[in-house]
Amino acid sequence: MAKFEQGILGGFSGKVGNVVGSTWKGISYMKAKPQKSNRKASEKQIEQRARFLFASNFIQPLYPIIQIGYRKLEIQKSAKNAAMSELLNYAIEGDYPSFNVNFRNLKLSKGSLEIPTECSIELQADRVVFNWSMDSGSEDSEEEDKLLSELKENNMMLVTLANGFAPRYSLHKYKRKDLTGNLGLPNAPSGTEVHCYLACVSNGGTKTVSNSVYVGSITIP
Repeated sequence: MAKFEQGILGGFSGKVGNVVGSTWKGISYMKAKPQKSNRKASEKQIEQRARFLFASNFIQPLYPIIQIGYRKLEIQKSAKNAAMSELLNYAIEGDYPSFNVNFRNLKLSKGSLEIPTECSIELQADRVVFNWSMDSGSEDSEEEDKLLSELKENNMMLVTLANGFAPRYSLHKYKRKDLTGNLGLPNAPSGTEVHCYLACVSNGGTKTVSNSVYVGSITIP
């Protein structure tokens, strides 16, 4: 596939002979029309397709979360594609046809914002209580005051996730300065393991986020 900024008549959309033209994020692309093949897929191709389908099905319910968590990476690819790449490379384990997700390696956001510190969770009734601390990472008092002032206004993204069930999440309700927040459990039966994550999200126009933090897991009583 080729991309171009300005052809003889500019970019185009649709098919011209065996060439397909399209535009994505303001960039014009050309690629050859795919040829049909009667060749039987190899075992490796079957495994790769199954692995990709497993990852795609897993990430679909997380779409509102990764739209925020991977928004800084939406330059040459979509947030979903960036999250899929991260998931396939670092969090999908197992051999075909039995794949699984390593929830400790799962990243729901990626960015350069300072991550929260001293994160913890506890179960209170039917809700998970998240706790975290403020730390700018700077040893210069004047610089630290400035960074802390900015960090205080960041939103906190809280997520509870159980395999096979719709996640629960909060994207804007709590701020970093709150140092605590709570979230309901997924609608899953007793004995289900629930994985908990948090991250910081900038309120400014930079769209900056922090890497997500895997806080731990709890079991629904």
